[in-house]
Amino acid sequence: MTSVTQGSIPEVVEKTIGESLGQRTSILDNVNDLGPPDMVHLAKATANSSAKTPSSGTFFYYTGTDTSNSATIAALLHSIADIIDEKPQLWFGKHKAWKVCEATYCSYNAFSRLDSRVKVAFPGGVESCMVDSSGNKQVETDRLWLQTYVSSMVRALVTADNDSSDFTSVVEIRKINPLLTKEGTDLFLDGFEQLFFEGTKLGCSENLQVPTNANNMLVDAFLKCIQITGDYERGLEIIGRLKTIDASVGFLEAQLYLSGDEEVKAVKSMHDAILANPLDGEMLTLQAEYCLDKNRLDLALPIATKAVNSSPSNFKPWSVLVKAYIALGQYEQALLTLNSCPMVTHKDKYILKRINNPRPEDMHLPLPVDVTLDKVSTLNSVDVAVEHNRVDSSLLNLPAANLKSTFAEAYDLLTQIVHKTGWEPLLHYRTKVFVMEEEFKQGGSDESSGGGSSLSPKKLPEATIADEETRKVGTSHGNALDNDFKKKRLCERWLDNLFMLLYDDLRVYTMYKAELLHFDAQQMEMKKTTCEWELTGLVASRLGHKEEAAKCFERGLEMRFSAKCSSKLLEYYTDEREKTSDSSKISDYNDKILELVVKLFVWNHRWYCSFSPVLINALKDLVNEVGRVKLESEIKVRFDDGNTGVYNVVEDNLECLDLYGLIERDE
Repeated sequence: MTSVTQGSIPEVVEKTIGESLGQRTSILDNVNDLGPPDMVHLAKATANSSAKTPSSGTFFYYTGTDTSNSATIAALLHSIADIIDEKPQLWFGKHKAWKVCEATYCSYNAFSRLDSRVKVAFPGGVESCMVDSSGNKQVETDRLWLQTYVSSMVRALVTADNDSSDFTSVVEIRKINPLLTKEGTDLFLDGFEQLFFEGTKLGCSENLQVPTNANNMLVDAFLKCIQITGDYERGLEIIGRLKTIDASVGFLEAQLYLSGDEEVKAVKSMHDAILANPLDGEMLTLQAEYCLDKNRLDLALPIATKAVNSSPSNFKPWSVLVKAYIALGQYEQALLTLNSCPMVTHKDKYILKRINNPRPEDMHLPLPVDVTLDKVSTLNSVDVAVEHNRVDSSLLNLPAANLKSTFAEAYDLLTQIVHKTGWEPLLHYRTKVFVMEEEFKQGGSDESSGGGSSLSPKKLPEATIADEETRKVGTSHGNALDNDFKKKRLCERWLDNLFMLLYDDLRVYTMYKAELLHFDAQQMEMKKTTCEWELTGLVASRLGHKEEAAKCFERGLEMRFSAKCSSKLLEYYTDEREKTSDSSKISDYNDKILELVVKLFVWNHRWYCSFSPVLINALKDLVNEVGRVKLESEIKVRFDDGNTGVYNVVEDNLECLDLYGLIERDE
């Protein structure tokens, strides 16, 4: 398999040679997650200099490379040095020839909290070491190298489709596909099994309070690896062996069966696991979700209730219970349950972070010349930033767009309710079941009696409205409060805040719809910038108006390329294609999906990224829908008639699918 990203390397210039290595060591003591991305440091001299002493130090980040031993890392460093030494490069607008004197690769071992480092001197030898947060060297072992490799694979897999259009994202990074060889994938799966019971050391997603054996970052990466490669048989074999040691791992077995479209086996797996342990909260939650998907609300509600009782401190079972109430139209119960959700307040989503904050003038981000697509690879990020800065602040600064962790999920649940009820009925339901904090204080309450949650997570809403809340409020105020007030629950501050954010979103969306009606009545075209259409579409999407959101994203793309609009439309078209049996509509969706996939591949390539599970899966569905021969022909005709390298980018990903037998053969 070829790599079309070899010719472009992003770099950050250091003030003093080697300072990034020192800064990396200094932060190791404070790392409490998967750690920083892999880093390459280069000490360079100008090619025409007779001195062997380097005159410049640069560094950049990496994900997806083979860090299983020092030899493979040394080979990568040699290839990077060859690229730089081979010919003069465009360096801050001018062609300049460099010679690499020394290259160092760093990869963080999140299991043992060590940084594995390999240094290659040119033309000298190779040195490797593993350092702790104090800079002390540790004895290298095969297990430590395995931990290093698995750590880097986890980082590559769980961050692969993080939002690259975020203005704060790390751009001085090369992301390559970590699944380019079966040997590498096999090593990761072997490592997953060997290190499984250490997985909690890697932490968990931002929606979980604490990691468990069956739910952590190592498991997240494993599931993503199996989904991308389609090797469910191998995954199930591994989980089968682990299940004999820890029965809770059966939760992963059922997940794999569902992902691999083995529903009958998944149902049996869930059934057997719950028979063995009726209090398996993760399995009960999965079973409740499955029943919801099948619209068996009569089963989903009691199972979700049991899941909450089994795992009262986890957000997920509570959220599934809320969804069950929404599906049943029991909106008061949905709100009461939402109000009782245990929120994760101390965690952010794991993202790849810089070890420092370089100045823009120190960042060298050359435009790759091996792949070009007009209006995509040539899109000027400065122009986009200017457009972004001119957007009306009322649209740009909507707080709901920045919600994280369980608060973002809770907001989504609240929007699902308002999508079904409308704003005024939602306020009616809120007034009926909640007393707001200010109202509560005015009723004579002191600060201490109403500051916390009015419902213990161990109790369910329907069982506690009358006894728990009446006891708490009634004891404080006796006959001073009427009966209705005593039956109400105190609305949590965070939920009260979500109502305000929802109001802001609804206000912007309502204004947009009114403006659209006005322009339509006048038979005039509404004009917005791509950024404004994108933000408006995101508001519509958050509120559940998927079709209206898609129209906004389409309008945005009429003027210029937008990675965000394209990604959202890809998701929408894929979902809509699954819902229809009309062959002409399916064909139309396939054409649109092909265009989006190709442009997003090119955009990612422009930012030194050649790995996106979302795009790989979309390409897999597309090639198996239309056939490989037709797909390749269309790409050449529509996007690569001038030998612009676009076909090569897509072909690399097709070869990855082919490697794992995921492309059906054309007849």
